[in-house]
Amino acid sequence: MGNAKAGVTTRPIQNVVTLDLSLPPSVNSAFASRRGSPRTMRTAIYRFWMRGVEETYGAGGGLPWIGRRPYGLWIDLAPKVKGDIDNRVKLLSDVLKKPGAEHDHGLGVVEDDALMKALYVGLCDGLPERTCRVTVVVLTEWFYYVRMRLET
Repeated sequence: MGNAKAGVTTRPIQNVVTLDLSLPPSVNSAFASRRGSPRTMRTAIYRFWMRGVEETYGAGGGLPWIGRRPYGLWIDLAPKVKGDIDNRVKLLSDVLKKPGAEHDHGLGVVEDDALMKALYVGLCDGLPERTCRVTVVVLTEWFYYVRMRLET
């Protein structure tokens, strides 16, 4: 969707946005520092995962976003995920936010992950191995979404 008059591209605003992604690497293997350097850098495995996200969704410009509103993040992981399930949250949260000065990647589904006020992470039958589903829900709808998911 675009606004040709103003030369501005607009994105649809929604209360709930769901995306299927490949499973990110564990945050433990996503960053490393070079010997003798205090700087932390993305590892090759993290950069490979990011390329896959970009191949699937591009820069995210065609995706809806939730606006600048507080939100909850619901993460479904395939049942046979290896490692701690909470080690996937940071990379998924980061890839959803708008690109900025500190990071050059992001799908722009949320303005800033500082607006995340609730979180659920769990295993979900029916997802293909090595995949996950992330659902961003504006906070005003979070209770209803959680209730609906837990009742099914």
